[in-house]
Amino acid sequence: MTLYQEPNFPAIFTENQRDMRPFDRDLINVLGNWGLVLKAILDRGISFDDNIDIRRVSVVSHGTPGTEVSVAHTLGKVPVGYIVYGQTAAGSVYDGTTTNTATTLYLKSDASSATFRLIVF
Repeated sequence: MTLYQEPNFPAIFTENQRDMRPFDRDLINVLGNWGLVLKAILDRGISFDDNIDIRRVSVVSHGTPGTEVSVAHTLGKVPVGYIVYGQTAAGSVYDGTTTNTATTLYLKSDASSATFRLIVF
């Protein structure tokens, strides 16, 4: 992986800062700080979570198949969907009958007591 390198300002911008206009000094400081933040993000790699408004949740289905369960999420809006990215047993998870809210997702499953890991968006 290529690591991000901080910007290299010409020496004229870094040597005699006391002789510069305040705006120029502030601009160099802001760009330098922005470069450090960008470096921290890029050096650790940009993840799926950094680019998409999602939440990852885990839900255990009810002991009785077809029974609705509620799942708290912190998405801050009513989810438009979800993707299963892992599960502990054969079966599927599907929409419940209760309307989803900005804090809770309602699901059913045809498997009893199975854990499903979901990406909620």
